[in-house]
This record gives sequence, C-alpha cells and structure tokens, in this order.
Amino acid sequence: MTFGEHLRELQQALTKACIWLGIGVAIGLFFANQVVAYIKTPLEQAIHQYHAERGMALLGVEDTKADELKPLRDAFAAGAWVVEEVVPVPGDLQDALSQLRSEDTTDADSDTSNDAVPDPEAGEAAISPDAIERLAELADQSPQFQLRKSQTNVSSFEMTEGFMIWFKAALVIGAVVSSPFVFYHLWTFVAAGLHAHERRYVYLYLPVSVGLFVSGVLMAFYVVLQYVIHFLLQFNESMDVAFEPRLNYYVSFVLLLPLGFGIAFQLPLVMLFLQRIGLLETEAYTSSWRVAVVVIFVISMLVTPADWTSMVLLAIPLLFLYLLGIGMCMFLPRGRGLGSDAYDPVS
Repeated sequence: MTFGEHLRELQQALTKACIWLGIGVAIGLFFANQVVAYIKTPLEQAIHQYHAERGMALLGVEDTKADELKPLRDAFAAGAWVVEEVVPVPGDLQDALSQLRSEDTTDADSDTSNDAVPDPEAGEAAISPDAIERLAELADQSPQFQLRKSQTNVSSFEMTEGFMIWFKAALVIGAVVSSPFVFYHLWTFVAAGLHAHERRYVYLYLPVSVGLFVSGVLMAFYVVLQYVIHFLLQFNESMDVAFEPRLNYYVSFVLLLPLGFGIAFQLPLVMLFLQRIGLLETEAYTSSWRVAVVVIFVISMLVTPADWTSMVLLAIPLLFLYLLGIGMCMFLPRGRGLGSDAYDPVS
C-alpha cells in the first residue's frame, strides 16, 4: 500500500472504533446514575466509620479500634450516627444572663402597668423574661450527649457539575463496554503490518497485560481507596479542618487512582519488552535494584494522590512485580525477535 492508502485504512479503523464508542456511551447514559451511586459508597462508608470512631472517643472509649468493640462500631456506622456533646453554659455567659435577669426585674418593678415595648430606634428586639429564664436554666444542667444522623454527603457547587459528572460516568461505561470492539478495529490495522510470529507475541502477552491492568484497578478500588479516604479524613481531623466532599473532585479522584494503578502494573511486561529488544539486559535489572526501588517510589508518588498511604500501597506491589519481571526475563524463552529484520518463515 501507498502512504495515502495506509491513512485511509487508519481513518476507517478509527471511524469504526468511534462508532462503537458512541454506542457504548449511549448505553452508559442509562447506567450512569447507578455507577455514580456505586463509587460514592466507599466514601460514605469511610465517613460513617470515621464518625463512629470519633463518637466512641467522645464517649470516653480509649481504644476505638479494639476487636471487641466491633459490634458497637458497626452499629454506629450502620446508623450513620454522629455523637454531639451538650455542654453547660460557660461562666461568662452565665454572668451575662444573670445581669439580664436583674435588669429585667428592675424594669418590672418600675413599670407594672404595661408590658415592656421594644424601642424601634434601639435596633434590637427586647428579650422576654421567659426567654431569659429558659437560657438561665441551661446553667444548671450537666454535660450530656446526643445522637444525630450524619448529614455529610458529596455536594456540587455549580449548576452544571452534576450533569458533567453524569456524562463522565457514561463516558467511562461506554469506554469499558466498547473496548473489545475498539481494540479489535485498531488491532486489525496494526496486525496487517506485523509478521506472523510478532502477532503471536501479541496474542500471548495481551491477555497478561489485561490481567495485570484489571488487577491494578481492582486493588486500587477495593483495597487502596479505603485506606486513602480514611487517611485523608484523619489528616483533616488532626488539622481541625471541616470536610465537605465535592462530587466532581471525588469522582475524578476515584477514576484516576485505579487508572494509575492499572498502568503501573504493566511493569513486568515493560521490563520484558526492553530486554527482548536489547535495550536492557537481565543483569542490569538485578545489579541496579537500588535505583529501581527509588524509581518505583517516585513513580508511585507521581501516579497517586498527595498522600503517603496510596504511594506505599502502590510501591509495595510494584516491588514484587519488579521481581516478577526479572523472573520473566530470565526464564521465558526468547523468540525470533521483533522488527522488520526478524526471521519470518513463509509456510
């Protein structure tokens, strides 16, 4: 084919891939609400667990993470209960209330024929004696605790934010649903320029790549996300910062974190590819393991949010995957090689 014919083939492949992506997005529009509700679940569970431990500590429990207290924590979290302390009236407020009561008694003695009428030019409404009495009675009460339902939830600050999140979720669903068909059309274009043994490499390692990617995504969503949210909640509490989760930021955070883990889990295949094309040898991987550890932690820092929890939880699996990559380079047999100069027998 000429260069123009290759471009037309590429255009046709991309057009078919976009059509399948559009079909997938159309399907995703019907399930976007359920997906957004599903990805909100880890955040809501973490917030309820956070309030449960905080409420137990407020009630005087020292070790809120003890195993024997798990039923109590679960009961607090299941009911989304928040413990609030009802404190007695402080001393300065008691003095102010006493002064108001004495002034009210003096006014009542000087004017017994009519009720006190607020002065419209005074700028403030008069406080009734009953209100003063009710406030003063608080000074005699002991500290108490009360429970209320947690009202903390993800929110949006712009009118279009909810719609954009809904469409973003539909786009993600569409990309997942249509990915087999999109990859197929792209693969038909690429496979036409590969030798038979090179296509066999793809057939062999593509399932491994997909498996590693899915493993990284599942680990990020079902394991790492819980620790990251819990760490950030505790960090905000230590700084006495109110936490008001925003829907747009949280959804972007949930989507990017698994994506970063999935891409990072391709490390063994990247190592094998570099070894097969002759850019790096197995001895270089084994002798430079100290440098590799530093690089892994740097990569973990770049592809995760700004907290040490997710960085460590990504770096530890990558260290094991680095060892797996060394094992693959050492024990997997070499093929005929890659590139236009590779041997390709014609049957």
